[in-house]
Amino acid sequence: MNMNSEFVTQDYLPAFSENNPHANVRIDDEMVTIESPWGSKNVAIASPTDNHSFFQELENVRLDPAFDAVIHLDANTVEVLFLYVDPNNEDHASLLNRQFTLHFDGVRFDCSFAEPSKRLMAIARHTQNIPSDDPGRSVPQIAAFRDAQRLDELSDRAKRYFAGKVPINFHIMCHESIDRIDLASLMRHINFITDYYDRRFPEIVIREDLAEAKNTTSWSPRRHIEERLFPAELSIGMIDEVVLQLISVARHAPSRQAFLYYYQVIEYAGHYFIDERARSQMRRFLRDPALVNCDERKIRDFLSLFTTQANQGDDAKMKKVIEDVVNPSLIWLEIEHDRDFFSAPQSFDGGFEMPSLISKDMSEDGWKATWMPNLYDRLTRMRNSLVHARERRENKVILPTIKNNQLIARYEPVIARMAQQIALGML
Repeated sequence: MNMNSEFVTQDYLPAFSENNPHANVRIDDEMVTIESPWGSKNVAIASPTDNHSFFQELENVRLDPAFDAVIHLDANTVEVLFLYVDPNNEDHASLLNRQFTLHFDGVRFDCSFAEPSKRLMAIARHTQNIPSDDPGRSVPQIAAFRDAQRLDELSDRAKRYFAGKVPINFHIMCHESIDRIDLASLMRHINFITDYYDRRFPEIVIREDLAEAKNTTSWSPRRHIEERLFPAELSIGMIDEVVLQLISVARHAPSRQAFLYYYQVIEYAGHYFIDERARSQMRRFLRDPALVNCDERKIRDFLSLFTTQANQGDDAKMKKVIEDVVNPSLIWLEIEHDRDFFSAPQSFDGGFEMPSLISKDMSEDGWKATWMPNLYDRLTRMRNSLVHARERRENKVILPTIKNNQLIARYEPVIARMAQQIALGML
């Protein structure tokens, strides 16, 4: 290690690493490379080891993976990256020099659109784009702030992009230590109140903790419905168009929405399938050639069809359709495939608690004896918390977080298999 490397390692980088534990700092003789500075792999920061002034600036910087921003710890300021704007553009011109004061949770914040700080421009100057298949791409704006500082190296087409434009960022200066502020909550509140007064106000992108998403246990749903080869011959009737559309959309939707689409299949079938069955029974009764000679017993049977329908609530209808057409043995295959998950209680962000669906030693026979209404009740509680924000009986919420979406995804194969069997059972 040369003198410059040793100097940088001992004097500047420890503070940066402490403030940014998600970043990986690598020193190779004459070069310092900071990998995943904002948490994702698509960008890196690199500088020669003798660039002491730059590394000194990094001592007071936090790069939060949740935001495309530079947090200036010594100035208690968050600088959110925006873009190069055209002053002749009406929407952009309205933002130039816009400033306001926000009072939030007892703290004052001075907010303004202004030109980028020298520190941010220095960081941009030393950034590199890294080829990556990481879906969590961060700070896409940084490339423009970098390229504007090396116009002589750009193509004529790239130079034209910057012609007549000026750079601005959104600065949030806190009148309290920035370390005491819940920045995610602050940004959500800023997004809300600025959109309330100006629907063209730029939204601050808020990413959830990328580390949480990457560190979850690898899991994939069961592939085949049964342990056998794909059937050589298939036969299927015309599936109800509403059910078919719901299932088709659910297959490609995020888990949170997919769960609700599959649940809608159960709701729809509870109304349509049960009502249609009652109508079918009535038709058969009315087509009886001996109806004109029916006795009191037959009249009572006929009237009981109406009484049964009138007395059945939505829950009863949905439970009935599940019990009639869903095969618990096929659902057990999905449960057993993810036994460790379903045999443990799950805590959702927001306070919603889901008790274990099965015991650790439950057998298929035990499942078939207890699966209804046990499974239906759990799926309905989850649905209520998703649709109504709070589960009506427990007043708990399932927040739209990465953790919650991953928990919901584990239930998706189960409710999907139920919806598919209901679709086939309605033929």
